[in-house]
Amino acid sequence: MEQNYIARMRAKVGHEGMIFPSAWGVLWNKDRDAILLEKRGDSKKGYGFPGGFLEYGESPMQAVVREFKEETNLDVRVVRLLGVATHVTDLNSWGDAQETLSMGFEVELVDPDQVAELKVDGDETLDAGFIPLNPLPEMFVPAAQQTLDMVMHENEESNQPWLRESHS
Repeated sequence: MEQNYIARMRAKVGHEGMIFPSAWGVLWNKDRDAILLEKRGDSKKGYGFPGGFLEYGESPMQAVVREFKEETNLDVRVVRLLGVATHVTDLNSWGDAQETLSMGFEVELVDPDQVAELKVDGDETLDAGFIPLNPLPEMFVPAAQQTLDMVMHENEESNQPWLRESHS
């Protein structure tokens, strides 16, 4: 299997700090009271948004569409930008310094009937489904929890995207 972009770059740079762009998406259920979240293979607790790091030459919108297909088997299209967040850590779970520049998008199903075809890859994504948002579900890391709160309380009030910075 071919290494992804991050693995190829880390092989060259080692543990030195690097900036990586990522894209993730929010897919609402038809009643807009639950969103599609995933149980991740790299975390024992909480949920994550479908998404991941961009590959070289890929736009953020292309990345979120690709990641949804890879992780959930669903075909989505981007509706709008929700926001941009940065998160800096001196030591990620792989022992590397990293800044993640994360772009969140609201997405919709290309075919609304396709939701019945939801299927996880069993590797990156162990389980996925529409999770009710009252009460807010626990996310896998604090930055994702903060992002979920912003999705719920800032984007429904306005179509203006938000910006967030955090350090750990």
